[in-house]
Amino acid sequence: MKILITGSSKGIGYQIAKDLLKGNNTLILHCNKNRKSLEKLLINNKHESSIVQADLSTNKGVIKLFNETIAKISLPDAIINNAAIAESSDISIDFNKWNEMFEKTININLKAPALIFKEFVSYKRKNKIVKRFRVINISSRAAFRGEEEDYISYACSKGGLLSLTKTIARSFGKIDNVVSFSIAPGFVNTEMAKSFIVKHGEKHVKKGIVLDRLTKPEDISPIVSLMISGKMDHSTGSTVDVNGGSYLR
Repeated sequence: MKILITGSSKGIGYQIAKDLLKGNNTLILHCNKNRKSLEKLLINNKHESSIVQADLSTNKGVIKLFNETIAKISLPDAIINNAAIAESSDISIDFNKWNEMFEKTININLKAPALIFKEFVSYKRKNKIVKRFRVINISSRAAFRGEEEDYISYACSKGGLLSLTKTIARSFGKIDNVVSFSIAPGFVNTEMAKSFIVKHGEKHVKKGIVLDRLTKPEDISPIVSLMISGKMDHSTGSTVDVNGGSYLR
């Protein structure tokens, strides 16, 4: 299959890429800055997967990702919207700085996935491509329970991502042969979570988890593979929780 993965240079996205490469899929691996890790990953994989470097906080970056993906593989069979940031923004900081950080988080975590989908589904319609198109959005436990006060923008962006998933499933299923899913992890032991752990402490991070460790990227990747396989298509619009039992709904 042909698959686009955003934010694939580390953490959850990197693990997803590693596992999908083992299945001889052709991947477009997106990154913003950390290109070297992906180049290393592709050295031992002898197929047509490639890297696209783009800043998804800007419209220009989104268009670059779309254009280069189409040029390399045409319409993907699936898109995994994983690229995200989670930066602490205390409410006591300057208004303009807080607003700037809020907008950047929304642009990367929510606006970019919406624009990416818009461009690809428009291309699908224009070229009368009938094959099934799958969209997987990596959301968060924060979308359901909220988050700490300095991560307002992150929680808002991930809540919006759930609504995007449901809207894609509801509005583009029959007409465009599109299915969509969300995955909502709790804390995942990745580089992105380290700043939160440093600030709030490991004990706080593990609070509520009913298992013996934090979730790892390896716990999420197999779910993505199942969704891509088509075996979950009749769960379109739904969300899978992966949070170690720390939030049950």
